[in-house]
Amino acid sequence: MRNIYITNSPDKTKKLAKEIVSQFSGGEVVCLYGDLGAGKTAFVQGMIDYFIPGKRVLSPTFIIVRHYRINHKLIDKFLHVDLYRLQDIKEIRKLEFFESIQKSDSIVAIEWAEKLENLIPKPRIDIHIKNLDKDRREIKIKYVKS
Repeated sequence: MRNIYITNSPDKTKKLAKEIVSQFSGGEVVCLYGDLGAGKTAFVQGMIDYFIPGKRVLSPTFIIVRHYRINHKLIDKFLHVDLYRLQDIKEIRKLEFFESIQKSDSIVAIEWAEKLENLIPKPRIDIHIKNLDKDRREIKIKYVKS
């Protein structure tokens, strides 16, 4: 599988996310990086849409963590985490998503993962999204082993 993709619309970004998540079996942690408006939430929307087609997915910017129950043979939970508003690593340590990281029945997607500093888990999948212009995005995917 390639590790650099160019998408031309939010729908293409979501489609790529569906292709990526279709290979998951549980326990995956996806760390998303990119500027404000780069397409991190669109990518997560595509991931969740793979498991719950048509589900309205909102950014958890103000509530930090959204939990989704999914009906998949191996995966029960999808956690969408947005660390944008948090400034202090102490605040982040208190969040209730760490117990789900790398559990075989969960997938955890973390926007603004760089705020985790030394708490970033391994193994993980890093997704770096960069604006190229109005609709085009460069998406780099890196599988980080332990």
